[in-house]
Amino acid sequence: MTRVILARHGRTAWHAEGRYTGITDIPLDELGRTQAKSVAVRLHDVEIDRVYSSPLSRCLELAETVAGDHGLSVEVDERLREIDLGRWDGETYKEIFEKDGDLVKRWARDPSLVNVPGGESVADVQKRTVEWLEAMFSEYPDGTVLASSHGGAIRALICAVIGLSISQLFRLTIDLASISVIDHGGEFSYLSLLNETNHLA
Repeated sequence: MTRVILARHGRTAWHAEGRYTGITDIPLDELGRTQAKSVAVRLHDVEIDRVYSSPLSRCLELAETVAGDHGLSVEVDERLREIDLGRWDGETYKEIFEKDGDLVKRWARDPSLVNVPGGESVADVQKRTVEWLEAMFSEYPDGTVLASSHGGAIRALICAVIGLSISQLFRLTIDLASISVIDHGGEFSYLSLLNETNHLA
């Protein structure tokens, strides 16, 4: 069986300010670094064979914290990066609403029908994350892999695993520094854990 542990990065200054955080490279803030350490503590006794990360520093820091605890290195994979939010990246909902009110309302209702101006579709995010996941199933048929990624990317991937339309993307909650787990055996994949945050208490 392949086990894939999905860890969302911790908080950044943009999250604290309520800003949309896409592919801009914003590092973890003090709380975010504490959250990364909490994830490492939670996974300390879990046997992990490989650690992967989005190229963005907020994910890399969490991945390196966990990997260091297991004596592993981190492999960066572009397929794990966050959705490109185009001109919405770094802006608050209020700022976005002032420019693209109707569009952002439609995006919140059904992100599968809207392409963010200058950004990426959720279908494209799902395609690349699923490609990465299938590679893990092939490369680690009896192993455990950790991926440090982002809220949008993790949601898109989980939708594919459980057969939920990406139009329902925002019905999934993936909190900062949360852990979700996908298991794969034979021809089937299972969502074994969703959005665990007990380690942050």
